[in-house]
Amino acid sequence: MQNEKHHGYWLLMGLCAFGLYSSSAQAQTVDAPRGEVTVYVSSQKVALAVLPLAESSKVDLARQIDDTLTHTLNLSGVFSLLPVASFMPGLMQEPMATTDYSKWHISGASALIKGEVRSSGSGYWLDLGLFDVDGSKRVSLSWQAKTVTSSNVRSAVYEFVNAVVGYYTGEPGFFGQSMLAVSRDGRGKDARIVSMSTDGTGVSRVTKSTAIEMLPAWGPDGSVLLTSYAKGNPDLYIVRGGNGKRISSHPGMNSGASYCPGNGRIALTLAKDGDAEIYTMAKDGSDLRRLTTNRAIDTSPVWSPDCSKIAFVSDRAGSPQIYIMDANGSNTTRLTTVGKYNANPSWSKNDVIAFSARDESHNLDIYTIRADGSDLTRITQQQGKNDKPSWSPCGRYIAFSSTRDGSSRIYIATSDGKSQIAATTSGWYENPVWGH
Repeated sequence: MQNEKHHGYWLLMGLCAFGLYSSSAQAQTVDAPRGEVTVYVSSQKVALAVLPLAESSKVDLARQIDDTLTHTLNLSGVFSLLPVASFMPGLMQEPMATTDYSKWHISGASALIKGEVRSSGSGYWLDLGLFDVDGSKRVSLSWQAKTVTSSNVRSAVYEFVNAVVGYYTGEPGFFGQSMLAVSRDGRGKDARIVSMSTDGTGVSRVTKSTAIEMLPAWGPDGSVLLTSYAKGNPDLYIVRGGNGKRISSHPGMNSGASYCPGNGRIALTLAKDGDAEIYTMAKDGSDLRRLTTNRAIDTSPVWSPDCSKIAFVSDRAGSPQIYIMDANGSNTTRLTTVGKYNANPSWSKNDVIAFSARDESHNLDIYTIRADGSDLTRITQQQGKNDKPSWSPCGRYIAFSSTRDGSSRIYIATSDGKSQIAATTSGWYENPVWGH
């Protein structure tokens, strides 16, 4: 009986680690007294025309600039890009110096982006401009024309798009920031941790290990925390410059790390005493402190922005639900009260927690709820498996993995769910973690 109990426990822990725990769980729906769950499917966006540089330039780099512009502008969730086929005749070759605002208005554009790129010494001279079609003027941005190379042109386009987003929203865009993710060659293949830009490009391995890696998180000073089976046991490592150092190797799971710069501590899940509990420790693995003590599975800790509280997942009420406790483990309260599967919390700077939950059809979707339990909102609905949300540093976007297109891709949604665009367009990626 004891062996059977341990076998069932470790099977449950393995499923929990990969986000598959409780596949028969019921819906996260809202009961009548608390109102309806809102699903946002459309948004009023700026009608934007982007004039392809490749149409007027013989520079090979022009196609990369065009692709980066359209992909990032789409991902921003601010714009509705007009198809090139809607442009009036004569506009495709329009130079930077002359803008026929009336024709662009007839084409359906409220705003226009166009540019020039030409060879300049060992690099290329790049000029990009934003034009207010409704106001018949070129917009003055902080971005300036510059000389670029093939190695830094993408960064230059990021800077321009960030400035354009800032013009319309008051806050710059997120391009140039990084993400971590779990990469697989296909369903069921071994997992590896990778880093990438927020537009899904520049994918690179975090380590050279051939062991299974999972549950990435950002650590101190740009390091990466991850759980690896390199030594046979699921141990916690800190990785810098591709080199990993084991900082927690207790028997059983060492996982779900969350680092808080404000207090320099790591919250994590350990199963060293027979069941999964939440602990904190110093960033070098010392000063271990146990926060939860019960017979239930407590896992997936995440710090509040000010490090004063920790959200986590527990099945102490019979099914996985999200709870909040003080940083020392006191004053535990249950946050989610409906549905039978609520997991994978991510806490934003705006005090909103994103999480994944199953509905009555066993679909896994993304929800948000304020830390005080109000404003429950459903972000995705029956679009494949949507899992492991992660907030952007600004709190205006959520990254998550979705199988709605067949393979698992990283999607970026606005915080209200009105815009949901795939950042990765190939490969198999799960468990995104937004960085800075």
